[in-house]
Amino acid sequence: MSTSRSSSPGLILGQRAGLPPGGASQRSIVGIRIGSQCQSATAALVTIQGRGEMAAPHLVAMRNMALDASLRAEYQRLASGGAQAAGEFAELAAGLADSVADLTLQLLGSLPSVASDVMLAGVHEPGLWHVGRGVRPTYAGLCDAARLAQRTGLNVIDAFPARDLAAGGQGGPVLAAPLWMLLGDPRRPRLLLDLGRTARLTYLPSREVNSADKIAALDAGPGTILLDTLAEQFTSGTTHFDPGGTLAVQGRRIHDLIEHWLADPYFHRPPPRWYPLGVRPHAELQQTVHMAIESGWTVRDLLCTATHFIAEAIARAVKIGVPQSPPIAEMLVTGGGAHNGFLLAEISRRLPGVPLRKATDVLAGDETLEAAATGMLAMMFVDRVPGTWAALTGATAPQVLGRLTPGSPENWKRLTPQLAAAPIGAAALRNAS
Repeated sequence: MSTSRSSSPGLILGQRAGLPPGGASQRSIVGIRIGSQCQSATAALVTIQGRGEMAAPHLVAMRNMALDASLRAEYQRLASGGAQAAGEFAELAAGLADSVADLTLQLLGSLPSVASDVMLAGVHEPGLWHVGRGVRPTYAGLCDAARLAQRTGLNVIDAFPARDLAAGGQGGPVLAAPLWMLLGDPRRPRLLLDLGRTARLTYLPSREVNSADKIAALDAGPGTILLDTLAEQFTSGTTHFDPGGTLAVQGRRIHDLIEHWLADPYFHRPPPRWYPLGVRPHAELQQTVHMAIESGWTVRDLLCTATHFIAEAIARAVKIGVPQSPPIAEMLVTGGGAHNGFLLAEISRRLPGVPLRKATDVLAGDETLEAAATGMLAMMFVDRVPGTWAALTGATAPQVLGRLTPGSPENWKRLTPQLAAAPIGAAALRNAS
């Protein structure tokens, strides 16, 4: 199986999050994020000053690559239940490990003066999930950590969702706390809105001491998957998405359809509310097809209505799952929907007084953000800082996330003093519950 295509470097230097690096307490780590559909991988080199939940990260550089089509196709086949032999899982895991090893070595090779200080790599990838009504979710990681450690020499920390599931959680969201470390403002609370296929909210309290336990996150509802699916179904596949909301803005808002969608009990469910495969409104879409045919709605009407619906679902999620005091200073927006001006305008209209701003103004690139957050999550493992607790994921107690695979003897020797310096047991995230 082929592993990866050559990539454009995509190198970004000097993006800061928190305090500038430097000093004896500085540590270096690589965060690796494999995209939700195994379409791409991103590696970010992060230096961190300080320890624990108040550590200050600094993004040094990043590099991304498109994964080979054979890897993407194999992942889709296995994720849909198409495996015929256990060895197929191992083959995909080896292919992904080789791809991200190549990516990591390219990144470190471009920065030889910094690379020698990197002690470990954190890896977050989509994995394979088994979910269903009345079934406890299960997760299998798909990047071979031993192979990655062997290829790069780095200690590897992975399997973050698996550890949360073992603690009684739902497997995510595992990046909420590291996103707070990267994007939290020193004095004011922020909201992070990921307008990807699912609309996901993360509440980022101010970066004051004792505020980490106020971090909150939840799935608001479907995101761009609803708009893309409607565009594709009602144009017979000639249009796969609505660029910038240009079709939606020409349509009319169908109130009854919005109320029909919002009647689902999901939109009244309090946190923890997160789904490993995202919010997939397939059943509702089938009903919508019949309703549209009977009522003569156009694709523009449906896209307009879906845009209003997504904005309303986000506004309701803010009221249900986000502290209302102190006031939110701003909402940082990421994901493909951040380019949909009509959708952003409708969100702003429902949340007056909360300015919208692209997250790329704070930290470059959507993929970079998740890769850097993965690196922070791995460092939380080293410092024994919990990445999950009951209000966030449903875990029975605050839990340090991850699994450690040793790298080369030299890197292991560099890591062991860090592990020894961490407190015995989890360093409590204040009174997280």
